[in-house]
Amino acid sequence: MKCDIIKDLLPSYVDGLTSDESNREIENHIKDCLKCRGALEEMKSEIVAENIEVNKNDIKPFKKLNRKVWKAVLITLTCCILVAGGYLFLFGLGWGVQSDDIAITYTKNEEVITVNFELKDSQKALNNWGPSHEKIPHIKFTECYVGFLDDRGEEPNKFSYGIYYKDETGKPRAFTEEDYFVIQYRDKTEKLYWKDIAEELGVTGM
Repeated sequence: MKCDIIKDLLPSYVDGLTSDESNREIENHIKDCLKCRGALEEMKSEIVAENIEVNKNDIKPFKKLNRKVWKAVLITLTCCILVAGGYLFLFGLGWGVQSDDIAITYTKNEEVITVNFELKDSQKALNNWGPSHEKIPHIKFTECYVGFLDDRGEEPNKFSYGIYYKDETGKPRAFTEEDYFVIQYRDKTEKLYWKDIAEELGVTGM
């Protein structure tokens, strides 16, 4: 076959549309004809390049979709964290209490002296962090809003801390300057001495 005929048949040959007899003729021709063999290789490389481009175009929408999905997931997670953090702050952990916002009273029964702390705003809950298990007890207060499903009892704005004021013999203890605890407010830190509290309540040791 002449080169012109072979070149006309090459596109069909590459696409697998030529007959077996034509395939034999083409293959025998390109063995000896550098021009036609070069034309065939060029056609094959163009087809491969087109296929690669098509695959890339097919992949791009999936990449865009994946980016959009991840972006939506990250936005959703961020919103959830912000909402949960805001709820925890407003209705759970709260913020430091100013000393002027708490009323302190003392009471006693036959065995215990009790210090009562009450937030003046009854719509808020009083959280206590302590007393700590240190030698000198520390109590740190925070306040937060009372939530709809709050489980801190009927008076969430109150907290009490007590101490036994009698010794083994049943007599009032002799409190010293070493017997105190620390209250940490937002604006200051204050020491409360059991000796002063006992005297105010009329409890005196030997």
